[in-house]
Amino acid sequence: MTGFALEAWRRQAVCPERQAEQCRTGVALFDFSFMSVVRVTGPDAASLISSYARRDISGMSAGGIRYCLHADPEHHVRSDLTVWKIDDQTFEVMSGEEVDVKSLVAQSTSGATVEDISARTAIFAVQGPLSLARILPACEERSLERLRYFSFCDVKIHGVSARIGRLGYTGERGFELVVNIDDSQYLWDALSQNIDVAGFAAADVLRIEAGFSLFCNEFSVGATAQELGMGRFVDGPGESPEASMSLVCFSATAKQNPVLWQRPPDAKANLRQGELLATSACFSSLAGSVLGLGYVTPADPKSMPSLIDPLGYFEDITIRPRPFFDPEKKIVLGGWDQQLNPLSSA
Repeated sequence: MTGFALEAWRRQAVCPERQAEQCRTGVALFDFSFMSVVRVTGPDAASLISSYARRDISGMSAGGIRYCLHADPEHHVRSDLTVWKIDDQTFEVMSGEEVDVKSLVAQSTSGATVEDISARTAIFAVQGPLSLARILPACEERSLERLRYFSFCDVKIHGVSARIGRLGYTGERGFELVVNIDDSQYLWDALSQNIDVAGFAAADVLRIEAGFSLFCNEFSVGATAQELGMGRFVDGPGESPEASMSLVCFSATAKQNPVLWQRPPDAKANLRQGELLATSACFSSLAGSVLGLGYVTPADPKSMPSLIDPLGYFEDITIRPRPFFDPEKKIVLGGWDQQLNPLSSA
């Protein structure tokens, strides 16, 4: 384990609520180097990735990033991916699931060579309304000011060559920095000089509050893209069966407020009408209560006046907008003014 990864690991248990608040109101630095990365090159690269993700990426522009899903033959979503287009025949695919790397490498052909570059890649995230103000002075030029959401550019930051994407993993505006592992410790040290480090628990709290699925929780029940509310990320109408449940955001009370809660792995996923299958939850100071994600049936939750948790963890359950605090996603899409202060809308 590298030095920066160890530091991030140690900070996971250190008041994630406070770290989440720091990210929401200022800026926070995360180590996302757990991500697996493959480089796909060749004339058939776009076709191979499109087939794996069931989303046509052939129309992407160089410098663009595309969010994709991978599903099993029964259309159950197993992972989410980001696809970064380097040039017409070169893409990098990032996933939190190592199995995606193995599956893509196994599909390598003469027309689309797939190379696992995880071991030589580090990924950091700088998230929060002050993210641009903190990292732009360290860049050799100002292209980050013009970077649109879900796009990237190559920039030198603190003298290190980095590929920087405008992404909001936490539901806040921010950036992900992709660097060679040989430069990673130096860059981490330089960034952490003026940006507080936050751990994975804080990132998960932020994602729950933003209504963003956690692949290890919400994908574990065998939901389709439509049931996750992500049908727009899958091409091919009619490929998935009709939704029988729907992912919702909920607030609730609990006998003991959780810092971070996930569905027990042995919990049954057989939903009945009027029940909530909770998958992720945390105590949210933003909501002033427990806030979580879970599934209800039928697929239209508006028909349910009240809900119960058959596992007995949560009471007084109320369905909330998803995302909870930013239904129109103005925050994650928002830009900055000339003084690098966050704008209120996209």
